[in-house]
Amino acid sequence: MAQIIPNKKPLAEQPLKVGQPLGATLAFLGTERAIPLMHAAQGCSAFAKVFLIQHFHEPIPIQSTAMDPISTVMGSDENLRQAFTHICQQNHPKLIGLLTSGLTEAQGANIVHSVKTFQKEMPKYKNTTIITVNTPDFYGSLENGYTAAVEAMIDQLVPDKAPSTVRRKRINIVVSHMLTPGDVEQLKSYVEAFGLTPIVIPDLSLSLDGHLAEHDFTSLSQGGTTVDQIKTAGQALATIVVGRSLERCANMLAQRTHIQTETFPHLHTLEESDRLIMLLKQLSGRKIPASIERARGQLCDALIDTHPQLGGKKAGLAMEADHLTAFTALFDTINVKPAVLIAPSNQPQLATLNVDKVHIGDLQDLQEQAIHEGVDILLANCHANRIANMMGIPLMRVGIPIHDEFGCFAKSYIGYHGIRNTLFELANLLRHEVHSIPVYHSPLKQDLNEITPEDLSPLKMEA
Repeated sequence: MAQIIPNKKPLAEQPLKVGQPLGATLAFLGTERAIPLMHAAQGCSAFAKVFLIQHFHEPIPIQSTAMDPISTVMGSDENLRQAFTHICQQNHPKLIGLLTSGLTEAQGANIVHSVKTFQKEMPKYKNTTIITVNTPDFYGSLENGYTAAVEAMIDQLVPDKAPSTVRRKRINIVVSHMLTPGDVEQLKSYVEAFGLTPIVIPDLSLSLDGHLAEHDFTSLSQGGTTVDQIKTAGQALATIVVGRSLERCANMLAQRTHIQTETFPHLHTLEESDRLIMLLKQLSGRKIPASIERARGQLCDALIDTHPQLGGKKAGLAMEADHLTAFTALFDTINVKPAVLIAPSNQPQLATLNVDKVHIGDLQDLQEQAIHEGVDILLANCHANRIANMMGIPLMRVGIPIHDEFGCFAKSYIGYHGIRNTLFELANLLRHEVHSIPVYHSPLKQDLNEITPEDLSPLKMEA
């Protein structure tokens, strides 16, 4: 059990926390033809838009209700009605994800009532689903907002009754924010290898995977899970949930669909990856494909190869609770000590980590404690790059945002392939930036500049 050290500072000097609205926005972007609508001032949505564009290098659809001082004081129902009408007329979305901000939460806006009023007054837009979720940015972090949005989609779309039909090859997969689009692609490939059909909720691998769409630009999400697929989640053979933050979502989905539900805290270790593959083998009734068996062998070889470089090292981690859960478990298996753990906000799962203590804080806390502990490597988002440079140690970029490297969203950290790549990245960072191995020079090597033409003559060489 870990001791949770609360944050007692009056302000964040180097912020680590990302607000709930941005996390909820990320979840809605994994739904096809969807648009997040932030019930807030214009600047709130503009910040989230730029933040995500820098991370994914993709156009990010997001709108706001453009609240001003008058609507903040007198009421903002008219802003919502105008926003709904404009979006439905201009964009024809399948789903609008309505999320609140600190401004509307402090105002006490009743967004559920506003949505019901709009749907009653404007029945011609009944084909557009509106999902409401409360995401105050003065509480929690990106993880809370993402989880709240996924829970809202399940609560407001999945019917609470047993389905009349069952699709024996369909597998629901509910994924945490810690899974990148590359992770989701990796997970789907494992499911498909057993002849099963994965339906991921939400599926960022179809919307934010960095692809060029064939059709013209649209101000909606381009790809993702469809609304109908979420509504018919009860027809699946089973549900797989990845991420400790989604345990309540898993319970809700199991109660509503009445189908087998398996939860995984992460897929960042050999043990959890093995458990996933054995579950897929059981569900499909098929043998494990040779390609997956070979990938497991490659991971085992990588564990042996990188152990001399990684064993005994100390790491400093600053990230969301799901990420901390995953990487501390990975480090336990490769003998890397997580000497410093910083979380942006307190989550129930933090107390269960196999470490001495977890600090709730910011990147300034990471810097101070990393120096005190003498860590060898940092794991955090790109904002920790300055700390790593100052300390002269490498930084492995994990989480959001990462705007100083290309392709971060395409990386995979899970499963046999992803864990193997993670081990290689960690070992290479420590090898080349900290403990570089000098080039071997043979004592018998001659300097070619000192050899004269006479030395190369036949008589000289024979002598």
